[in-house]
Amino acid sequence: MKLHPIAREPLVVKLAVGEDDARAEPAERLRWMAQTLLLVRRFEETLLALKEKDLVYGPVHTSIGQEAVAVGAAFALRRQDHIAGTHRAHHQYLAKVVAAALTEGSDPLSGSGLGPAVQEAVRVLLSEVMGLRDGCSGGRGGSMHLYNPEAGVAGTNAIVGGGIPMATGCAWADLRSGRDSMTVCFFGDGALYQGTLHESANLAALWGIPIVYFIENNNFAVATTRRDTCSARELGDVAAAYGRRAIKVDGMDPLAVALALREAKKGRAEWLPCFIEAETYRFLHHAGATPGSSFGYRTKEEEASWRARDPLTAFPALLRRLGVLSEKDEKALEMQADECMARAVSACTEMKGDALVVRESLWPDTSTLRVGLRDETMPAPAAASMAPPRTREITYVEAIAEVTGRWLEKDPRVVVLGEEVANFGGGAYGATKGLPKRFPDRVINTPISEAGFTGLACGAAMNGLRPIIEIMFSSFALVAADQLFNQAGQLGHIYGGRARVPLVARTRVAIGLGYGAQHSMDPAALFALFPGWRVFAPSNAFDYAGLFNNAMSCDSPTLLIEHQALYGMKFAAPEAPLDYVLPHGQAAVLRQGKDVTIVSYSYMAVQALAAAQALEAGGIDAEVIDLRSIDAAGIDYAAIGESLRTTGALVFAEQAPACNSIGPRIAAEAERRFFDSFDCPPCFVAAPDVPLPVSRRLEQACIPTVSDIVAAARAAARREVR
Repeated sequence: MKLHPIAREPLVVKLAVGEDDARAEPAERLRWMAQTLLLVRRFEETLLALKEKDLVYGPVHTSIGQEAVAVGAAFALRRQDHIAGTHRAHHQYLAKVVAAALTEGSDPLSGSGLGPAVQEAVRVLLSEVMGLRDGCSGGRGGSMHLYNPEAGVAGTNAIVGGGIPMATGCAWADLRSGRDSMTVCFFGDGALYQGTLHESANLAALWGIPIVYFIENNNFAVATTRRDTCSARELGDVAAAYGRRAIKVDGMDPLAVALALREAKKGRAEWLPCFIEAETYRFLHHAGATPGSSFGYRTKEEEASWRARDPLTAFPALLRRLGVLSEKDEKALEMQADECMARAVSACTEMKGDALVVRESLWPDTSTLRVGLRDETMPAPAAASMAPPRTREITYVEAIAEVTGRWLEKDPRVVVLGEEVANFGGGAYGATKGLPKRFPDRVINTPISEAGFTGLACGAAMNGLRPIIEIMFSSFALVAADQLFNQAGQLGHIYGGRARVPLVARTRVAIGLGYGAQHSMDPAALFALFPGWRVFAPSNAFDYAGLFNNAMSCDSPTLLIEHQALYGMKFAAPEAPLDYVLPHGQAAVLRQGKDVTIVSYSYMAVQALAAAQALEAGGIDAEVIDLRSIDAAGIDYAAIGESLRTTGALVFAEQAPACNSIGPRIAAEAERRFFDSFDCPPCFVAAPDVPLPVSRRLEQACIPTVSDIVAAARAAARREVR
């Protein structure tokens, strides 16, 4: 046996920069880089001083020592290029916004100083970190959630690695839309082994996405060293797994960083996507003004050796040697940075007695608290009737494919992503039947990487596309939980209502098919726990199309829950195209009655209707309400209350285990609102609190039946509930 090495070209290269490279740069650009280094440092020093006075609420993660990474990158990019960052991103945001504000040929020493555009950028960022209304995210994001799409800041993120899929989606949207842009996604060495990075990098390599994954290697994730967390010899080695290249660069030299990015941009077709690793150092602890050596995880000698390479001294020294900057010029730049910060602080604060306080008029109006959480507009036209004309019959799954196809026809921004969606002529379960052939470049198979493609879809939605994603089994939503709940569901609100996330997710409930516990979750209660998502659970084909159209017409994320038991069932539908819209938050009364109210959704609404018919034979008249909208903001309590005023008794029926059901939550709110209408306690039909077994006999023992609903409704109607 012999083992033969597989020859390959070097995928990780180190970029060396000399003074000749600096001489080739326009003098005014070098001076602007020096000015921006100073401005970023003064900004963060000011933040720490304000934090000491309790004028900054929440954490302040400074990048003092790492400014060269941000400044070099910003001056290599154009206004239309995007950056995305992490919780430590003041330097990247400020450098990008300053660079975007400059005009060609301007000079910080021209006499005009930093100018009103730069001054305003600093004021807006300081306002955001202080939580004020004029901040880039309306004060909601604070230090960690910065957003400025006009200047190319696609968003910074507090979750380690959480923003990487969205940055990838942002770049993918640019590619698909034919825009000449690229995205630089910054993250630290501590994020290198987050799964979202690898899922995203694989998608980027497969689809040729123009993104740079920029590793800002400051050697520590809080206090844990890079040596303790990274098994690779070079961090850029991860690029090899995806057949991509990596550049290693001195992160204390802004020109080296700029040239590395220009190299990637210049050879875009050959280089992108790629990785860049910049070796740098944060001079202070993870957050606050204390050095890391005070906590014992670094030595004072190590810190001193890195401070000797401080870009705020090394870069101006280089410019002096080149004759680009004099000592007098350097002092002028320092004075401009100091004056800029003083004006920004003055704009945000005032003296009250002897104390410096936040200007009261600058706090956000609390009446705007809900703005941006979800799109509340009602798409038009609305359906004229809740019951369709009986002109044809269509199965539930045919309705999914037909209405999806209508949107692919109407809107070139629509794309469908998911596992197997472009295979078998229409996905694994026929939900995209015929669409792969009609739209081969817009119905797209993904790897088995729910977090990666969900986050990518979120970023693409924020940058102009309207993605539809299929989460093949609803249990798989847990794999993508961060991207669904921390990201897609919240970013519209976190970024002050400025970001829109028109993302539609579809998922399938496979209860009753023997798939077992890890494929059979009902996701209604899970999604109901988090703000931001609208959730539809249609029980028939007509409702599915109308609610899907609603979802696709809105600019906030929506989940459509599809029960497998409904897929093959036939329902009435109009002969005309399925273009009507049903409203969010409006339930359907499937059957009127006077003795008991049965509330349900999805397939259990069909079962509840069957139970009502069985109850009728025993002399009990049951009203059946199909909620259709089941997010917290979409529950139609008006319909429930109106029914209870007649019946006085409530039964909530669902297939989820009792511990994961939404019935008790809805019933508790109904009791609060309509207490006087209840003649007996509410009654619940749900599965037992066990993982769903594969065994046919055991699974059947777990799934609530029509008989269970009948028994509960009979007890409620007779006021025998205890």
